[in-house]
Amino acid sequence: MPILHPIFIIIFLFLAFASYYEIFRLQKKQSIFMWIAGILIVIAVGLRINVGADYPVYKMLFTGFSLYTTYGDVWDKALFRPNTEEIEWIFVLLNKLVFDFGMPFYMVTLVMATIAVSLKFTAIYNNVAFPALAAFFYFMPIMFFEDSGQMRQGLGIAVCVASFKFIKERNLFMFLLCIYLALGFHKTSVAFLPAYWLVKIPMNQRRIFWVLVVSLLVSPLELYRFAGGLFGSLTPQDISGAYTGYLDDRYYGTEVETGLNDIVKIIFIIILIRYDKEGCDEVWWYEYMRNLAVFGMALFYFFRSNEIFAVRLPGAYMFFVTMFCMPNLVYAVRDRTRQILYMGFISYFVAMFFYFGKGNGNRGGFTSDRYQNALW
Repeated sequence: MPILHPIFIIIFLFLAFASYYEIFRLQKKQSIFMWIAGILIVIAVGLRINVGADYPVYKMLFTGFSLYTTYGDVWDKALFRPNTEEIEWIFVLLNKLVFDFGMPFYMVTLVMATIAVSLKFTAIYNNVAFPALAAFFYFMPIMFFEDSGQMRQGLGIAVCVASFKFIKERNLFMFLLCIYLALGFHKTSVAFLPAYWLVKIPMNQRRIFWVLVVSLLVSPLELYRFAGGLFGSLTPQDISGAYTGYLDDRYYGTEVETGLNDIVKIIFIIILIRYDKEGCDEVWWYEYMRNLAVFGMALFYFFRSNEIFAVRLPGAYMFFVTMFCMPNLVYAVRDRTRQILYMGFISYFVAMFFYFGKGNGNRGGFTSDRYQNALW
């Protein structure tokens, strides 16, 4: 059976140790755990060679950007001026700079991994009581899909997550600046724009339940189709064009398949609702995190009839479900409940390790027989 490369086994075992030690021995966060995990992940992700579902496409674009794109084109894209560039401007600029300095493509992935992991881990450490457990959620398996696969969206999500600092501070200018920069990496970052106001909506267990139920019930109506005109009038042409283009996409415009993903989400929803009061009482800013998590779940079910929308648009919000709310709820509860939640999450990580390894991990080249790294 295919199994993930030893570098990923080392990270997995380290995070298992770090999360347990942090929760049941120290009972407080330790920055050293995040530093070690972050460095290992940046090496594994940033210096990989021909690994990841989108790697061949990104590598092909690396040369294309540099030969056929000027810095003037990048500037026009950044200012939303008419241009022929289809890829987001900061990503294009990064590729062109690396190419013009004569460096290999893996320097692009290294810089991207460094930025993404730094922003995400900093936000986690500043907002999560047990950050090592949050890093475990990120590693298994978000890291493989975002920062080792859909790298542009992974960077967009990283900037959106970093903007949570300014949401808490109610600094609208800095929040909007973060959204602008996030759009420079991936168009779907525009979906995080309402976050600044969503955190202020009063919620409780009953409201969480009904928001998610209504989102699921209206999903077959495909109400999102009526938003094409709104996007066309309120967003730049390339964003609105991408939205309308995916409405009936041949490959991604179909309904999300029912499977393990649904079971996991249902479990997370049950935990969110059941321990909502404990989270609000024990964790600073938990209400803000929970609102964003609930909205991400609602987006997923609302767009369930269109796979690309259901997976991509809630991306930044879903980060708050697993990396913020779940670990903070482990902190909020006590004794036997904490042990049960922790062991449940660890069981999930172990199952995902083998499930992902023999599936997407094998196809993406993350297994011991296919993974390559610039260091070895």
